[in-house]
Amino acid sequence: MVRNPVACTLCRSAKQRCIHNDQPPCDRCKASGRTDLCLFPAPGTSAEHRKPKRPRQDSTTDATPPSLSASASTLSQLRHASSASSASVAAQRWSGVPSSVPSGISPTNAAAQGSPSSAATASLLDGLDPFELLTDEVKDSYLRCSYKWSFHHAPTLLLRIRDRTLEIWMAWAILALAIRFVQEPPAPFKTQKEASNAFAAHARQMLQADLETPSISRVQALLMLTGHDWGAGNGRRAWIYLGMAIRLVEVMDLCHEPQKPSNTRPTRDEFIEAEVRRRTAWTCFLMDSLLSGGKGRRRSLAAADMAIQLPCEREHFVFGEPVCTDHLQGQLRMPQLSQPVGELGVIGYSLRAANIWGQVARWACSDVVNSELPWDQASQFQQLMSDLHEWSKSLPERLQYDLFILHGHNAVDQGQAYCYMHCIYFMSHMFLHRAYLPVLGPQNDVDENPRSFNELSEAWKSWQKASRGQLFRESTLVLEMLDEMRTFGVHFVRGLVPWIGFTIYTAVGVMLYSFNFPSDEDDPRVAEKARERVIRGCTFLKDMKAQWPMAETWFETIKRMQAFYRKILGHEGPASPEERQALRRAMIDYGALQTSPVHKPIDSNSNPPDRSIVGDGLAPEGPPATSISPSPATTPNVWTPQPIVPPLEADETFDLNFDFSSADMEAMMMNATQEFWAAFPGEVGVGVYT
Repeated sequence: MVRNPVACTLCRSAKQRCIHNDQPPCDRCKASGRTDLCLFPAPGTSAEHRKPKRPRQDSTTDATPPSLSASASTLSQLRHASSASSASVAAQRWSGVPSSVPSGISPTNAAAQGSPSSAATASLLDGLDPFELLTDEVKDSYLRCSYKWSFHHAPTLLLRIRDRTLEIWMAWAILALAIRFVQEPPAPFKTQKEASNAFAAHARQMLQADLETPSISRVQALLMLTGHDWGAGNGRRAWIYLGMAIRLVEVMDLCHEPQKPSNTRPTRDEFIEAEVRRRTAWTCFLMDSLLSGGKGRRRSLAAADMAIQLPCEREHFVFGEPVCTDHLQGQLRMPQLSQPVGELGVIGYSLRAANIWGQVARWACSDVVNSELPWDQASQFQQLMSDLHEWSKSLPERLQYDLFILHGHNAVDQGQAYCYMHCIYFMSHMFLHRAYLPVLGPQNDVDENPRSFNELSEAWKSWQKASRGQLFRESTLVLEMLDEMRTFGVHFVRGLVPWIGFTIYTAVGVMLYSFNFPSDEDDPRVAEKARERVIRGCTFLKDMKAQWPMAETWFETIKRMQAFYRKILGHEGPASPEERQALRRAMIDYGALQTSPVHKPIDSNSNPPDRSIVGDGLAPEGPPATSISPSPATTPNVWTPQPIVPPLEADETFDLNFDFSSADMEAMMMNATQEFWAAFPGEVGVGVYT
């Protein structure tokens, strides 16, 4: 074999022969298992790549930014690399897609999942100064979405960016989150998502070099990368990085108030420092609660673990005014030296809502759903509904849900945070009620359970009617809120975090069901606007995927659900027993049919698995021995033919170019419908892991 004219960086540094087929990996890297590091430099960079790496920064000192000349040199190298003669290599380098993509994974999904070449991409950023990229537009974009990561004291953050004293990994993490919202991507990246993925990979690489040294900034960066990965569809990695952040929080004892002499009142700087610690721990709790649910994802931080006061109202934090606030369960623990009692803001009430959501998520994937009468005042359902009602009543007047109040919060740059808080509340309501929605319309078959429940039949029918109406009303409120948000302009919409997108996705899926399977008992005000609300919701998801790749999966799932519902409606009667049984299992088991970040994924082309194979012991393998009620999805009912609904695909949003004769496509549509009813936040898009 002859030596190739171009050698990879590893072979060139080792002065070894580099044999390849004009694309990575070369034979030597393949044999040594370093395919992810095999990268071909652009022509004319032989001297550049031999330069010694920048000295690793000491974690105990302030970050020292590289020189502007080094930044310009590296940026020039990046631009040169992006226009290299080998288009395939350049595409691999910037999209993060390996040259050989595993079967069943699209290049788009492979990029979103963070392929091995991400590390090689990040290495090209070593000499680039992140502070040069933190423009006013980027900083404004980050501050607009910082309600999700509320641990930054904004004045201090802006000063540290100006003085270039911010930890270097924090600068890259901010760029990873905020660059997706800017109008134009920085050169040489073609899209904002490409730049975001590269910046996140670079921050991740820096953190991994020294994760055993606990620090507030490392915890914060891990949380920010968790948010990035969740929005990018990397559910498994998001869950793992969140776990690392929680362990550091526990090691640093951030869930307890710092010890301080009782005879002194905290200074402004001491209060800000203590509030940053608290908010960092609370952000861990928030994300742990919101991403929990499904099989295998229990919360690591319980409410009892959080022995710290809730975050104070924003202005007290910004101006460093020491105050005491309530704890999560409502108690107020005053220090020995009295301090003013401060009000809770949007963040504090969001944490209380997230705590309830964590309980709802655990209830939704347990067998309790199938073993209690939901109208019984002693049931968990009623207890959770009571908790949500008490939370809503506890809100001050300015935080109550109202479209006029939403406009007021938007005027003071707090509209996204207000929507975020109420989306947690709406999601909890929808998840509680969707467990009792009969799948694919009314059924006319007899319950497979041999026991007789005739005495409960009428009670179940009445309950399902009331629960269905409440579910559709909550979905309507979410989609009405979406209509208002869209009027606030592109900057408002770009500042929305993935949780708001998932809430809208859930509401759209429920509204799609109500559109395809209407009932004479439905609220006519909901039914008459169902079609246009579904279309507007899908348009939002379609637009949102430009910032958060996870939204693309949501959009495609809704399209396939509509195709499946249309197919079902083409039958002479309701769905077949087999189809209803598969979807019924999804309604009851929730996370069992949807791949979780900690379990092996299910082949999308296979038949829905049996719960005894997929479950993790949380759900029973058959009808529960202690069941006192029929499954709400199996209550006998009579199919009442409904008027033909107009096709959604008449709108360009629903261009359903599917081959219905294909068995694979039919299975894909079926799976999409199952995944919607079974999905928990964070589980969408993780199925490509092996």
